[in-house]
Parts: sequence; C-alpha cells; structure tokens
Amino acid sequence: MDNVKFPERRTRVAAQRDREFQRALDRMFQANETITARSVSRSVSGFSAATSITRDEWRSAQLAEWIKRQSHLRKIQEQADKQSKPKLLAKLEQKETRIRELEQTVDILLSSHRAMIHAVGEVGGMKAWLKFYEKHQAIQEKLSDIGAIPSSVISISSNSDK
Repeated sequence: MDNVKFPERRTRVAAQRDREFQRALDRMFQANETITARSVSRSVSGFSAATSITRDEWRSAQLAEWIKRQSHLRKIQEQADKQSKPKLLAKLEQKETRIRELEQTVDILLSSHRAMIHAVGEVGGMKAWLKFYEKHQAIQEKLSDIGAIPSSVISISSNSDK
C-alpha cells in the first residue's frame, strides 16, 4: 500500500475511505478471500453497495488490479498443487545446480578475459584494443563493472581520455 497513488478527494472522509478500501483489498488478498466489488463493499464501512466501488474510476481500476493479482496467485497455487512437493524440490535443486554452474562459467570467463587482456598488453596491442572499445564504450564500461578488465588497463584507458 506504500506505493499506491491515491486520488485527490473533495472530503477527508472519502480519502479515508480510499485507504480503508485499499487495506480491505490487501487483507482479503492475504487471507485468500475472493475479491469482488460486493465482498469489498461489505467489508468497508461507508460503502452501501458495490456500485460505490464500480462507479469510481480509481476504485474500479484498483479492484480490477487486485482481482488480477488474486487470479494469478491462484493459478500459481493450482499449478503447484498439481505437482508433488518432491517434484518441486527436485526442480528447485536442478535450478540451483544450474545457477551454480553458470556462476562458475562466468568466473572462468572473467579470469580468462583478464588474462587475455593482460597478454595483449604485454605484447603491445593495448592501443588497438582500446581503440576498438572506443566505438563500444558501453561494452567497455560493463566489462569494467564486472571486473573483466585488469586494473592496469583501466588506468591506461582513463589516461588516454586526457
């Protein structure tokens, strides 16, 4: 509810009702109660009927968004219920293993990239390397951010700017 942009209302009571409406939506969502205009209007004091929600553009949009969220959550829960816990745990373990493998691959590629750049520098090819990356500044910055460029090269490239 912190990032909800509430509309300007003519009265403080209407503004308070909007906040109570939002709290009711959140509570119903958390409790997995079916969210409808009628059910929300019953749980918010001051709303005499569902039309108190559906006639107001902001409230109607909020209601539609929360119904969509609830539908999405229920669909996920339904899919999870169809799969057994052991299957879900096995799937999770597979994903975690894949993530570890990818992280190891990235570490290896970073190390080999640093070594390659260092070797290019030792044989005097740094000017050509830096010239190539002048045209691809975003790539050079990303490589620098992830630590793929040795610090000696970073100092050379910053000196060439002057």
